[in-house]
Amino acid sequence: MLSEADHANGRLPEALRRWPGALRSRHPDVSFAALGAVAEELVADHPWDDPHGPGSPLARLVDRGGQVLMLGAPLDTMTLLHHAEALAQAPGKRFVDHEQPVLEPDGRRVWRRFHDIDSENGAFDYSAVVPEGEDPFAVIVRDMLAAGIGRRGRVGAADSYLFEAGQAVDFGVAWIEEKLGSVGP
Repeated sequence: MLSEADHANGRLPEALRRWPGALRSRHPDVSFAALGAVAEELVADHPWDDPHGPGSPLARLVDRGGQVLMLGAPLDTMTLLHHAEALAQAPGKRFVDHEQPVLEPDGRRVWRRFHDIDSENGAFDYSAVVPEGEDPFAVIVRDMLAAGIGRRGRVGAADSYLFEAGQAVDFGVAWIEEKLGSVGP
């Protein structure tokens, strides 16, 4: 995978992707990079469909008891909440299907169809529960912090936040289902 990280996500994702020893998941549109002893486990066999859901690098981060550190990042950038959206059972969940080329292990380029939550425009219509002009993820993270989940501190000059991944996802799923209505068992 040679394409750069989306510049809208800041400088750190691209720096991490380029770091010696970094591994990148195979998904061409929703890839993740990882470093360290469990990097290969985190990014291996990233599901083509539902790449934010079960079996994804985000799910594995939660399963491994990982943490999310937001270094000077705005609250609306907690990517882990896409995993909560993928897991949440609430009415009106939006999905997207698209095609794009991928390289097979033998080097052949083939077109592959992908199915995912609509992480670009929002997996849900939050307009009834999020004030106009506010980002849903920022509202969820503020509520999470108010509930005592996560810690705020400074790293250098940056306001930073540290979250236990499992707690953040559980809170996000519960928030979405409570505010938007659960359709699950």
